[in-house]
Amino acid sequence: MTNDVLLIVLNTKKEQSKLAQSLGEEKAQEIDRKLETALCGAIAALSCRKIVLHSDENGADTMWSKENLILKQQTEKHINDKLKSAFADYIIQDRDDVNKVVFVAADCPQLTQQIIEKAFESLNKYDVCIGPEKKGSYYLIGMKEPLPFLFDSKLWSGKHLLDDTLEELIEHGKNYFLLPELQRVNDIYDLHLVK
Repeated sequence: MTNDVLLIVLNTKKEQSKLAQSLGEEKAQEIDRKLETALCGAIAALSCRKIVLHSDENGADTMWSKENLILKQQTEKHINDKLKSAFADYIIQDRDDVNKVVFVAADCPQLTQQIIEKAFESLNKYDVCIGPEKKGSYYLIGMKEPLPFLFDSKLWSGKHLLDDTLEELIEHGKNYFLLPELQRVNDIYDLHLVK
């Protein structure tokens, strides 16, 4: 096993999502369960530390604890703050030990083990890797040094998130690698992706 880290941020609080508003909380939770099951399958054979960050005081769903993952509660409320804190916590940078940290969204059923492995591999050459999402966001971001500016004042689900992120990387002199474009399940129009 490497020192590299895969981060998965779960939203385990019962917040209103677009899916919950359209389908009801129970059906939305059923879809979330299917998406998380697909992600567990995609990450099962990866040889890195896998950390599931959740905000539920009662702990993450037992499905995650059965998958031999590290569960850690986060107190930050917004995804930008959660990611900024997690990257700062898990990126190690000293002379003898530099690791890579990759975040993946739990709502991207097209994500595969091979794509995640390519993300880690790309960080041998690039400062940042990004998995672009069809609606202008991204399903994955990875780096080998903390870059907190990437998470300042961003609308995570906004259609300009990817463009804004790439522009900032260029402004800060950071190179990046783009993975294949995939689609996340954001609303009822994306439900055809859920199996």
